[in-house]
Amino acid sequence: TTDRQTVFNPAFHGYWNLDGATTVSGHLMQIEADRYLPVDHELIPIDAPAPVAGTVFDYRVPCLPDADLDHNFCLSDTRGPLRRVLTLTTDALRLDVETTEVGVQVYTGGGIDTTPHAGHGGQPYGANAGIAIEPQFWPDSPNHPDYPAADLRPGETYRQVSRFVVTRINERA
Repeated sequence: TTDRQTVFNPAFHGYWNLDGATTVSGHLMQIEADRYLPVDHELIPIDAPAPVAGTVFDYRVPCLPDADLDHNFCLSDTRGPLRRVLTLTTDALRLDVETTEVGVQVYTGGGIDTTPHAGHGGQPYGANAGIAIEPQFWPDSPNHPDYPAADLRPGETYRQVSRFVVTRINERA
């Protein structure tokens, strides 16, 4: 809650790698979105949502994630009930992401370099070591009146529900 109108867009920023490999090249990703936000060279949304059909952003069927992906996928124009929006799979595990939010930012970690700091397993993480999956409002919404508003008014309560469910899909996991 708040006592003044404010822009409010919290996002979970964990990284996922379901097979422990040095990159996520062994993952398939499916996103339940038919639109995405085009961005400029600084990754700021530049326009209205664009259709994913016929583009590298079409993840409506499972496919390999693009190594340079850092975009918001437009799930809806209004927040709604908890529903599955993204699935990430390997040969052993599946991650289902459910949310009440209007968008999901997906970053495939092309800029990751934790050198000289080690991660799990004692080695630094490099490019594409994990995928960040961030249910949230569409980025830069205060500057786009046609985007869903990420503002919280006095007396309103904001409650985001996002669930990340990992399931074994065979005996090797």
